[in-house]
Amino acid sequence: MSIDKHGLPLRRRAATQGSQRHDTARKALLTAGPLSSLLYVVATDVVAASQWDGYRRTEQMVSELFAVGSPGRDVLVPFTWLYTVLFTAFGVGVWNSARGNRALRIAGGLLTGYGLWNIMGALYPLTLGDDASIPMHILATNVQLALMVSAMCFVAAGFHGRMRAYSIVSLAASAVMGMVAFAAAPGPDLVLGIGERISIGAFLLWVAVLAVALWKRPAVVAAPAGSAPDSATR
Repeated sequence: MSIDKHGLPLRRRAATQGSQRHDTARKALLTAGPLSSLLYVVATDVVAASQWDGYRRTEQMVSELFAVGSPGRDVLVPFTWLYTVLFTAFGVGVWNSARGNRALRIAGGLLTGYGLWNIMGALYPLTLGDDASIPMHILATNVQLALMVSAMCFVAAGFHGRMRAYSIVSLAASAVMGMVAFAAAPGPDLVLGIGERISIGAFLLWVAVLAVALWKRPAVVAAPAGSAPDSATR
């Protein structure tokens, strides 16, 4: 029986190149996370808020900027779709970074769902001066919040050390300030405007930090037979 001396090295080289391409795509998807956070801040409190004379960032809800009848809505409608694409891509990037870590894989699925659920928020916006629009908007928002909280919990479970602690602190800050803002609604009120922005900001920053933490992970290489996959992330 003849042995192809070049076959095995070629297969190894092909596997390495495939792994490198996969890692490049994974990192590109993760980059969409911080980009979506930056875009959110710029689109809402910089661009859309500037279209509304008299809008007070420290006292009014971000949701009002997205509402039908808001002067900034024309800016935020296309932004919503772009944010949905970017965040969904980030969720897929987290999924592809799991490498056998079940909790992180679930978190990636939840973050992907969170990104896609933005479509429901766009379909059921608030309408300024119309209380009938509130119930469906609250329902759509609560589902998205449930996806967000669940994802942060699973990321905390999938990490050890500083990223786990940071995820727990970020979740606590976002949840507490979100409840404080909700209690102060409808405003305008300093507690409402600042509290909601702290809640949102904690999540947006967490997304960026998670992307950096996963970006640093080494590329997946072909493992020898019998080796165990990663069970946890540092």
